This record gives sequence, C-alpha cells and structure tokens, in this order.
Amino acid sequence: MKQLKRFVSFVFLIILVPELANAEDSNDRVTNLALEMVGENQQEFLTSEFVQYVYEEVIGVHLPRFAREQQQMGQAIERRDLQSGDVVFFQGSSLMSGIYINDGRFVIVTSEGISERNFNHSDYWSDAYHGAVRFSQDEEIDPAAELALENVGENDQSFITSEFVQFIYEEARGISLPRAASDQWIEGDDVDELQSGDVVFFQGSFLMSGIYIGNGQFVIVTTEGIVQRNMETSSYYQDRYVGAKRYDGDSSPPTDHDIVQLARELIGTPYNRTGSSPEEGFNSGSFVYYVYKEITGSWLSKRTPALYEAGMEVEREDLEPGDLVFFENDDGELIAGIYSEDDQFVIATSSGVEERHLDYNTYYSDRYVGAARYTDDRLEKSNPLTYEEHENPIIREAMNYIGTPYLMTGSTLDAFDCSFFVQMVFREAMDVHLPRISYKQWEVGETMLPEGTDINDVELDEELRPGDVLYFSGTWQEGISHTAIYLGEDYIIHATGEEGQTTISYMSEYWRDHFTGAKRFDDLTIQYDNEAIFEAYQLLGTDYKQGGTTPDDGFDTGGFVQYVYNEAYHYELPRFGREQWEEGTEVSIEAAEPGDLLFFQGSSIIPALYIGNNQMIVTTVSNGVTVIDLTTSEYWPPRLIGARTYNTDRRDLEVVQIARSYIDESFVDTSATFMQQLFYEASGIELPDNIDDLQQTGESIHVEELNEGDLLFFENPKLVGIYTGDGQFITIVQDQVSEQSLDGEQRWIDRFVEGRTMNDV
Repeated sequence: MKQLKRFVSFVFLIILVPELANAEDSNDRVTNLALEMVGENQQEFLTSEFVQYVYEEVIGVHLPRFAREQQQMGQAIERRDLQSGDVVFFQGSSLMSGIYINDGRFVIVTSEGISERNFNHSDYWSDAYHGAVRFSQDEEIDPAAELALENVGENDQSFITSEFVQFIYEEARGISLPRAASDQWIEGDDVDELQSGDVVFFQGSFLMSGIYIGNGQFVIVTTEGIVQRNMETSSYYQDRYVGAKRYDGDSSPPTDHDIVQLARELIGTPYNRTGSSPEEGFNSGSFVYYVYKEITGSWLSKRTPALYEAGMEVEREDLEPGDLVFFENDDGELIAGIYSEDDQFVIATSSGVEERHLDYNTYYSDRYVGAARYTDDRLEKSNPLTYEEHENPIIREAMNYIGTPYLMTGSTLDAFDCSFFVQMVFREAMDVHLPRISYKQWEVGETMLPEGTDINDVELDEELRPGDVLYFSGTWQEGISHTAIYLGEDYIIHATGEEGQTTISYMSEYWRDHFTGAKRFDDLTIQYDNEAIFEAYQLLGTDYKQGGTTPDDGFDTGGFVQYVYNEAYHYELPRFGREQWEEGTEVSIEAAEPGDLLFFQGSSIIPALYIGNNQMIVTTVSNGVTVIDLTTSEYWPPRLIGARTYNTDRRDLEVVQIARSYIDESFVDTSATFMQQLFYEASGIELPDNIDDLQQTGESIHVEELNEGDLLFFENPKLVGIYTGDGQFITIVQDQVSEQSLDGEQRWIDRFVEGRTMNDV
C-alpha cells in the first residue's frame, strides 16, 4: 500500500511540476550535466567555478568566477519561483553557488566532492540559503569573444588594451581596427544594447578598450595579463565605463552633412606637405580647402591662420558638423580639422587623413585652440560665382584666372606671379598697360591709400572700391613684394605663393601686417609694361645738360636714351644719336612699337623714345626730359627722319646650358667656385671665387626681374645659385650639382638675400 501511494505521488508530481519532467527527459541540459558530474571533484572546483564550468560547457553562457559576482549579474528569482538550471546561493564562511535541479534539490561542490543536496530536507542548507538568480542563454558566442576568452592568461605579446582588441578583430573577424583606443572609438557604431563581441571602452589615465563576452563580462589587458573582468560587479570599471562600439567593417558612420561625408570619404588619403588633392595628398589646411571647395564652391585659404581668422568664432559646446576646429602643434603652428559629430573631427595628420576625438586623443585635447564656422555669407565672399557678373570689368576678368598655378617670375597663362596677374588683368579688361614688376606698378597710377597707412585704422570699403590694387611689403623679401586686386568687404584676389595659385583671400592679419598702400589704375593710358617707357617716365623733368649721361648731372639727347636702354634692358647703346641710328634696325614709322627710337634731324641727329599713341619722350634744352605729342606738335614731325628697333634680349643661355649639363654631378667645392667655373667656360669672364666678393660683383636686381643666367644669393649658410627660369636655380647641395626651386620651398625663401645680374661684368 505504501508503494502504491509513493507511485501515485510521483506521477502526480510529474504532472504538476513540468520542470522535473523536462529534466528527466534531458530537456534541461544544464541540470543534466550537473547531475552527471556528481561524484569526485577531480578538477578541484570551487562552488562557483563548478557553476561557471557547467554554464559555459552546455550553453555558452560565460559567468564570472566568483559567487558574489554571479549573484550580482543574474536576474534575482524568488525561492517559490525557482526553475531547473537556476543558480542558487548559500552563505557559509563565504558565498557559495550551486545549480538548482527541482523540488529543493541542487548540485554543489562540498568537501565530499560534487554533491546533490536538498534544502527542503536539510536545516543547514535551508538556513544558509541566500537567494537565486537566472541567466539567459546566449544565442551564439561571437568569434571575437570566443578568441578573447581563449587568450586569457599571460600577455606574451605585451599588448596594450587596444592592441589586444585590434589583434582579436583581425584574427577572428578579418576587420582591421586602428591601433589606438581613441581611433577604435571613432570608427565604431554606437551600441544601445551590449552583445557578445562588442568593444567596451573605459577611461583611465588614457582610453582603454576590451572585448565584451556577455552578462557584464569582458576581456581586457591589465598589469596582471589578459584577464576576464565584470563591469557590473566592479566599481573600478563601472566608474570608468565610457560606452561600447560595434564594427561591421564599414568605418564611416552615416551622415546627412555633405561636408562631413566628403571629409570621411577621404579618410586614408596620405599626408603631403605641399599637396592639395586626393591624388597628391593633403596637409591640414589644404584638406579643409579641398573639401569646402568641392562641396560649396568657395575657395578658402590653405593657410590655417587665415582659415581661423576668416570664419566666425564658435564655442566648443556649440560645435556643429562642418565647423572647423583648430589646434597648435609642437612647432607652434595652427592645424585644422573638420568637425564631424560627437566630439569627433576629421583631419590630415602625418599618417594621412584620419578621424580623431577631441577628448580621447590626448594629443588634440591638450592642443585645442578654438573653432570657426563658415556661414553662407562668408562662403559667398570667397566663391568665384559671386563675382561672375560684377559691374567692374577688372573683377570679372580676374575671375577668369582663378586656380592658375603660381610661379615666381612666371609670365604665361600656364603659371604666373602676382604682378603679372595684375598687369594681365588690367591690360585685358581696360587696355591699361602696367609695369611688369610690382614695385614699379606702385610708382604709377593714383594713390588711394599712401605708404604708411595704418590699415587697422581705416575701413577699406570707405576708402577703396572693387578693382583697386593693394600692395604689400616684406612678405618674403624687403620692399614691395606682393600685389592683389581688391574685391570689397575685406577680400582680395591674387596670385600667391602662400596658396600656390590664383585665389580669393580674406585680408587676414598676415596681409594687414605687410600692407603698404593702394592704387587705382582706371584712367592710365601709358604702356608702363614696357621697361624702357617705365624708366623714361621716372626721369620726366630731369634737366638738359650738354654731355650729360646721368639723372644727377642731367642729360643730353643721346645720353638720355642710352641711360634708359641700359636701365631697362641692360643694353649698351652707343653714346650719340648718329651712332645709335646706325646700329639699329630700320622700321617704318607706321610699324614703330613702344620702346623703339625715333630720330630727328636738327643740328645733329636727335634720338627720342617712342611711347605709343603718337607720343614720345625726348630731352629738350628748354624743358629737359619731357613728353611730346607728335599729333599736336608743329616743330617735331617735319624733322622726323626714321625709326629704329634694337634686339634688346640680353639673355645669354650658354651659361645656363652649361650649368644644366653638370646636374647630379659631384662638385667638392663652394657654390661660388662653381659659378666662377660656369661663367669662365661660357664666356671667359673671371668672377671671384669668394662668395662675399661675388656678391659685390654685377648689379643687384629685384627678384621679379630675374632672367636666366642671373645669380641668387642665400644666407645661413651662405650659398649662390644660377637662375634657370620659372623659379628654378642650380647650386651645390651636399657636394653635388642640384636644381632647386624657390616656388613653395620655404627653406629657400627664408634664406634668400638678393638677385644679381652679371650682364655688365
């Protein structure tokens, strides 16, 4: 009878308690393994290690090693709600954990081994009962998490935290993450709900990263090695937890901001100090310039100080995508990046274009200077389309040359310098002929702002109008050295070596510091672009003197044109009018060009300089050097006997050709000795072999007047080179003949002293 009652009770229990039925039917794999292991504790488990082992082996749930952490991690369960597979806890001398079977039964490690106990039948276990938790089963452990767990132990490869994460992702998932944790943070997608394989980040003295396993656990590198930790049970990691990221191989988060999108598309483009395109590479300024030009059409500066000044200042807490952020590098120079979002920005670094974080990249967080925003109004001022239909033809013409490469002394449409640009624009737009050289342009036209004007004390738009020309001194050599056309509202267009092209620029502090004055050339009709005419106009009013050949003494007729040709062309005309007439090549009066000589019969043959528009400059006894209009003069036309032209091309290319023949050859001597050798080979001229003496030889000339065969002198250390055209020169570098460039090469520009011509030696 007792046996029958027991059987009925057992059947009833099966019906009412499905958990037991499932366990006996092997549906609960956790309880099955726990029951199978009852016996000797061959692996010498602690109670919690046994629980940890069973969960990992059966369903891939990775629990902490210690019972206290297991209890903190799981979902708390009331005793009346216990189900098979839950973890139960008991408080003895320390907290212990075991695996619940059913009806009070559980499996736990005791001194006897792995034992089955029942807290319903044992006062000890019932009194020691300390709660229960339930763990959800992971669907599938991520391969990155799995590999991270396999590597727990000694840090044999001396990984830092982020290097370990980088290694795991490359090996397990074939995803190449950056080395630095700050860069890993930027590349990942934000995580709302942690999953196995996500990367978790913590902020200590620097940003750290680890691999999330599940149930609050992660693997990370510490001083103890590669270890498993729990952020839910560790106050250290809880306090330092920053967030988590997930990676799918696409490092660029989506954005609806065109500037940010292009900036991110350029990530990986190499660094190039002089480059300004994806093909060439970028520096930080040219990267910003390229992105903004492509997206907005505006031509911002490539120079970061000018970028900072021209934008509207923005506080860091107000940053928006597309704003520019600025930092000071170790050399005290500004570098710029494009703000993307969430304290991140894209910048051209020495390693290429990368995305960085304002806080987590300590290099940048320590060097942050400020930020600037380019509003639509500011972008409009630097957009060529704004000026496309400008009322001033000078401005319209200038925009035709935007983007043309800068070339020192360049004078073709392929590349040119600042003064050629201004000269060409005025000639094409207004038929105004300016001198070729910037400092000579300054000597003609109407002065709008005189030399010495403090530009910071005037409103430019009140004193100037679009089309006026600004002049600057000391940009890279003494005296007037740069010129630009004023656009209005503190913007200019110019051909500039600083930017490497013709571009639109804001009148930044740099240009204001070097400002000389402003001119207006609207009404000029004289062809000042002709060197002889320019030189002659500087002499107007000089007294007549029989036998005179200099401005200080005065001129007679032959002495005047002889002096002008010498100054303009370094061409040696004979002393007297008859000799000049005989040397020149005859041209018809109708074919005479500005700069040719006209001859008249008086008591002797009188030469005069033709300046165009049926006008000439001549020396007379009564008025000295003066302008004569042949259309209105009654005295001069009847005495005209003819016109002569002269081959004033002074360039002797032989010395340059010889210099080029030595390129890449060894020359173990000074650069001055090399120049001495070149000129002796070319023409038998014996120049000094001492650079100080050589610098006193010939005649000093402005850099914009350099011709092939002229010499360039540098200091720190002293060096001399021979000019070969287009901003190039040949000199001795490290005991080798080498061709160098002045264009864009700051090391040469900073050392340049002067140019000298040896034409008269």
